[in-house]
Amino acid sequence: MKTILWIAGLLLLLGGVLLRLVVSSWMPGAIVMTSFGLLLLLVFAVMNRKKLNERATARHLLYGVNLVVLVIVVLGLVGVINYVSSRYYHRWDLTAGKQYTLSKETDKVLGRLRHRVRITAFFQEGTGSSIRDLLSEYEYVSRKVHAEVIDPDKEPTRAKDEGITVNGTIVISSGGKTIKTQQATENGITNAIVKLLRHRVITVCYLTGNGERSLTDAAGVDGFHDFAQALTDQDYGVDPLLLPSAAAVPTSCTLVIEAGAVKRFLPSELDVLKTYLEAGGYLFVMIDPRTDTGLGHLLSTYGIDVGNNVVLDQVVRLFQGPGLGVEPLVTDYGKASPITRDFKGTTIFPLVRTVQAVQSHGRGRDIIPLAMTSKTSWADTDLSDLFGKGTATFGRSDIRGPVSVAVAGTIRTGTAVARIAVFGTSKIAANKYLNELSNKDLVMNTISWLVKEENLITIRPKETANQQMFLTEQQGSLIFYLTVVLIPALLFFGAILAYLRMKRL
Repeated sequence: MKTILWIAGLLLLLGGVLLRLVVSSWMPGAIVMTSFGLLLLLVFAVMNRKKLNERATARHLLYGVNLVVLVIVVLGLVGVINYVSSRYYHRWDLTAGKQYTLSKETDKVLGRLRHRVRITAFFQEGTGSSIRDLLSEYEYVSRKVHAEVIDPDKEPTRAKDEGITVNGTIVISSGGKTIKTQQATENGITNAIVKLLRHRVITVCYLTGNGERSLTDAAGVDGFHDFAQALTDQDYGVDPLLLPSAAAVPTSCTLVIEAGAVKRFLPSELDVLKTYLEAGGYLFVMIDPRTDTGLGHLLSTYGIDVGNNVVLDQVVRLFQGPGLGVEPLVTDYGKASPITRDFKGTTIFPLVRTVQAVQSHGRGRDIIPLAMTSKTSWADTDLSDLFGKGTATFGRSDIRGPVSVAVAGTIRTGTAVARIAVFGTSKIAANKYLNELSNKDLVMNTISWLVKEENLITIRPKETANQQMFLTEQQGSLIFYLTVVLIPALLFFGAILAYLRMKRL
């Protein structure tokens, strides 16, 4: 009973002091534990005062002083560690895929912050389990970021003031400006911060008048409604531009997009585009096979060759068997362009023609391949058999893969530097294909680069690595005897030796 008193008293005393050091204040719990611990030690001393007096020799006193000094030193070290950790906080991400570390792109964005950014995530209880960890990473990287997660059911007034109607909405505000997003990912939050801090208005002018795909067609598989929505989600303005009636590209246009034209351009229209490029404009062309719009001739003057062919890849796929192969998959991307330098997704280029750089370096041109098909693909030039009979075989005039189906680069005319990107199909951005695999990422990456918003280039989500350790029989036996037999035996005999030594004192 007496032994239990001094052990319990000592533990309560140390627990109370440690709690005081951790919370940096004498909270009621710390006061109660410390007081009760001192009381138990006092009761133990009163009950054992005779034995304590008999053992109060110089040797025992020395051991007691050593014990007190040791306790003081330990408590001092704990206090110093607590103080340093509160002033100098650091995190280590030991996961193989750096699951709890923000990307380099996000670090760059947060490093350029000049004003305080507040991120408020509205998630009902039981939802958004990972949003708190993600927002804590933003706060760790930049002290200018303040984040909080609010349950709109528990704080309805706050949700109403922010105009929250959908669970999972994230509100980001800075400098009197506010933007909302429902993308609770690093990609969504970082892009929202970039758009929030944008100091200019970006307007995308979409060419019409030559049979281009419709931005308002939401029901058709070939419509561009989803593409228009993706532009709007990036906070870009989208204006139609009737090129046949335009004498020049309006100065309000940040980027001009031509997608899926089927009619031949008038010479005056081509002159408008040429003047726009030579003045340093930004142009994105998606040109389909089996069309002769005259754009190919204009692009050739800038070192871009658009082939009169269709790229096929007749690889036998699981559960599909052999097919015509008019939807080649692309996994090989140009590393020289910032658009695809870190791009690792798979994209589909449906019904695509070759687009290649010709003499890309020189005469003010720097055109770089973006996407190349596989080695099993080829560019078929016999379009009559392909579309008339539905058959395709590799012929003498065909081009063996890999072949380029998308290019991008700069065109310098005097002091003006234009940016241009050309895809060999417009179907990649159509309703049917835009959200397939990584098509949307590639298309939006290209647009972000064209308007000089490289910070908006897609941040790919981290994939959790499934790591396994395989041990040999010998290694398994070694770990078993080391952890189950040897270490416990050493601790057991060490305890016996310590007990015998204390008995002799």
